[in-house]
Amino acid sequence: MTSEADLESAPPRTLFLVRLALGAAQGLALYLLYRAADAHVWPATEPTSFAPLLMTALYVPLLVSQAMGSMRLRTLLIWALLAAIACCGLAIYDRLGHSVIFNKDDLLPQFSLFFFGFAGLFIAQSLIAGGDAERRYIAGYSSYFDAAWKLGVQLALSAVFVGVFWGVLWLGAALFNLIKLDFLEKLIEHDWFAIPATALATAAAIHLTDVRARLVAGIRGVMLTLLGWLLPLMALIAAGFLLGLVFTGFAPLWQTKAAAAGLLGAAAALVILINAAYQNGETARPALLRIAELVASFALVPLVLIAAYALNLRVTQYGWTVERIATLACIIAALCYAFGYAAAAVQSLLGRPWMQLLQPVNIATSFVVIALLLLLFTPVADPMKLSVDSQIARLRDGRISAAAFDYDYLKRETGRFGLRALHKLSKSKDATIARRAQYALTTGGALPAPPAAPVDLAANITVWPKGKMLPASLLKQNWRAVKTEMSVPSCLTTPGFRCEAVLTDLNGDGAEEAVIVNGRDIYWWGTVLQQTASGWTIAGMLPSPHCKGDLQALRAGKFTMAPPKSPAWKTLRIDGRDLAFTPANPLSNVTCPR
Repeated sequence: MTSEADLESAPPRTLFLVRLALGAAQGLALYLLYRAADAHVWPATEPTSFAPLLMTALYVPLLVSQAMGSMRLRTLLIWALLAAIACCGLAIYDRLGHSVIFNKDDLLPQFSLFFFGFAGLFIAQSLIAGGDAERRYIAGYSSYFDAAWKLGVQLALSAVFVGVFWGVLWLGAALFNLIKLDFLEKLIEHDWFAIPATALATAAAIHLTDVRARLVAGIRGVMLTLLGWLLPLMALIAAGFLLGLVFTGFAPLWQTKAAAAGLLGAAAALVILINAAYQNGETARPALLRIAELVASFALVPLVLIAAYALNLRVTQYGWTVERIATLACIIAALCYAFGYAAAAVQSLLGRPWMQLLQPVNIATSFVVIALLLLLFTPVADPMKLSVDSQIARLRDGRISAAAFDYDYLKRETGRFGLRALHKLSKSKDATIARRAQYALTTGGALPAPPAAPVDLAANITVWPKGKMLPASLLKQNWRAVKTEMSVPSCLTTPGFRCEAVLTDLNGDGAEEAVIVNGRDIYWWGTVLQQTASGWTIAGMLPSPHCKGDLQALRAGKFTMAPPKSPAWKTLRIDGRDLAFTPANPLSNVTCPR
């Protein structure tokens, strides 16, 4: 009779054959799913069937293959079943709740589910493997540390192995092509070869790294040592940043509009590097690393609290969105690390074993992360649902007007929850809400902008010399419709935008041109408008910068016209210096008197 420890104590050759068989089955399943999608046959005709099968075929064999030989058979079977149920359930909910309602051909789960689903399975497998090794529900930190890093290094080395495997195949194909034999190139281009071959190569890589335990341990040691010695640098940067905030204040940070993301990224780097330096707590560390662990642990608290405050500011202003709810989840996990690590640092200073509290903090936070992922990817705390509720509440209580509300966001980013909300809004008694919601449902995108308000050029432009007036033809022209390589001055197209105009004859034809002046001091530029048979057009520029007093001289009419330097255009002369007209380059250097 087969005992539950058979695979755990099986010889390497048996494990290798079992892993290859599992890899072959995985490759076949993935290939069949690919062909179904390509041929548009079941299960590709039903996203709620295709997505869970894909998630299960992609992740479960990989987890089982890695756990073979180290996890008891009963534990392995129960975990494989739970992992399959999780993959199926999360993928089905993802397809029911999200983009499938808009595009029936969109078969794949969201990228966030692929990425964070794998992260959750990784954490869960490490916790289960550690507990199974000690035959306890909650194991010691060393067991979790070994299980997590073994899994991480194995997956990383397997990815490298598969990459090199394909590199060798393509190199071989290139060599055969040199002698006009293309059979290998054609073979590896076939899906029926490529997909199963990749799965088999992955299974082989997992086995090779599993039976070379010293290799994995050695690579792990080198990686952690290198990362650990980056901790003093990162701790110094974090401390310097927090000190800099004392002098700069928070205003520059809020102006980035991405403060929370940057701060959480820095906090994540600190957590990784602290753990790289600490490792399993059994290795003695130099004083520099121990001091860096203290500084980094204390720096985590203000970094995460500032990130939380930054998120609060955005939510107060604009409500919850999918991204902000995901950020909140990250902040919750980061707070667990921050306060836990700070407590470990305090205990270390009080004479307790150095940073030993990191161990229970890391274990507890792993369970917190798994719980957060389950909440976010299930109906309990679906970010799409919560963000729709938040945005609709802002609309109802008047925090945002019906005209300013982003109806298209509900359709683009919030799946069936947003679509349902838009249908309700389209029946609103408020005519603006109903019209805009209906437009988002039927057409998509924001409503076309209303016609631009007319521009009162006479009110926008101050004319020099005093007493002169702009020609009526210039005032009546629609400058928004003018097509030119040069920029049309904003005062000609935007209500309320002020500028100045100097009237003078620049080309000697007896009719005055208008020099539209924008800017001040020495940093002003003039756009020369010329009247032609087809209307007014932009003829060129009086480029910036200029000399002090030039603008005042133009306003006062204290300039003369110098002989033309080009066939048509004269030159403005102020105090013996020429302000040359240029038809193309808006920037120029000028030599000013001292």
